[in-house]
Amino acid sequence: MATFEYLRLSLSIPAIGDLVSALDRKEPDISRQDYLKEAFSKRQDFFHMGTKYSYVPIYKDPEDSNLLSGLVGKPVVETVNAGPESQFALTKSEHYKASFLCIDTASDKQIVAFEKRSDVGSPKSILSSMLEHVVRDRKKTSWHTDIAFISDRNDFWAAVQEYKGQITELKFEFYPPNGLRGMDTLRELNKEIVKETNGQSTEYTVKNKDGALIPEGDFVEEAIDYIAEGPGSASLKAGRKKVYNSSDSKKSKQVPESLMPRQCETTKILGLFLLLFGGRSD
Repeated sequence: MATFEYLRLSLSIPAIGDLVSALDRKEPDISRQDYLKEAFSKRQDFFHMGTKYSYVPIYKDPEDSNLLSGLVGKPVVETVNAGPESQFALTKSEHYKASFLCIDTASDKQIVAFEKRSDVGSPKSILSSMLEHVVRDRKKTSWHTDIAFISDRNDFWAAVQEYKGQITELKFEFYPPNGLRGMDTLRELNKEIVKETNGQSTEYTVKNKDGALIPEGDFVEEAIDYIAEGPGSASLKAGRKKVYNSSDSKKSKQVPESLMPRQCETTKILGLFLLLFGGRSD
């Protein structure tokens, strides 16, 4: 079975320069959607953890231009035995380990489904290194990208019940450009704080040293619903122990190996789009 993890890409205006210039920051001359299409539609060679990785686009859905796919991998050098003509002498062989990924670039999605492989690396950190390379290589004003795993909101509520009467801290972090759905006052406040401080995220922490903190109510429910979709993070503490972290509660999908495209296999890729994203994004 192949395991895919889901990550949300939250694009915002980069925080560059001093506070005064930040007040008049302008959006890049390309939309978020087109920026992602540009980044994932061409080969990208970049360094991650001191190793050169390559992303190669494989196929995009001809009926839905928002859906793209590719492979990202790194070279691996192993010592193997050569053939009998050399008496099976030891020799170095270079090949690649690669993960498949699919991305839905639609303006209300911008989700990456990334095949998790321990011999390739962490999806989140690889994507971060790749998109940092895109910014450097583009040589134009680009979008700042926050990457967060889409989480299972049920895990949060399970932790709240399990540690009821012990919870001492509740922390939320929200990434722009989106604000909380509903709760207009907080959304506007959050927007102004980010703008006026040249920030790229905002953090809210509620504490009760006696363990009597009660994570409930409209604010908490809407915040968890929002964070579960990827643009932020949440955590709970009971004393000094962190008992919940949304980054550890990752939404994933199992795909049988027989359905996995390992090269440009059109039928399998279209089937993978359907399995991972549930159909057309439009």
